[in-house]
Amino acid sequence: MLSDTIDKYLKLFKEAPNNNVRSRIGDEMRREFQNSPPSVDEVIQELEKYALNPKYPGASFVVRATWYNLSQDYLPILCQILNSESHNGLHENVIEILDELRDERAVPALSKALTYRWSYDFGLSVPKKALLALAEFETPETMMIIKEATKSSEELIRDDANLFLENLSD
Repeated sequence: MLSDTIDKYLKLFKEAPNNNVRSRIGDEMRREFQNSPPSVDEVIQELEKYALNPKYPGASFVVRATWYNLSQDYLPILCQILNSESHNGLHENVIEILDELRDERAVPALSKALTYRWSYDFGLSVPKKALLALAEFETPETMMIIKEATKSSEELIRDDANLFLENLSD
């Protein structure tokens, strides 16, 4: 069961004396997920725990587990997480999963992510990843959002939006 696996690796990570050991534990966890992928229901159950508690200690493990059994069924809960600024620690990872799922129902959450600004995110990683994910859709709605981003007050966002539009017109 995924919750047991998460508990096991949380304990191992907490007890690990250094980053080399943590890296080996991470590799072991990836192999375990690869050999025995969690069920969609298990992933949704754990994602719901994270949605209810932004400080859920197993959140990064759950997000990692989603990659081993990707499902469109994750979309609503992932969008809920992305729509909450309090879950900002894993927004980049959630955007990457939504980009891979490529479901237009994610567009509103990705669009909202364009507005996120945190003092630690100097390179605007979350908004830039959201912009990239939106550009992948190439729908009239996402093109309007990207055109609007060309007017952003942040040069990094403006530049990326203009670059995406140039590449799409080629």
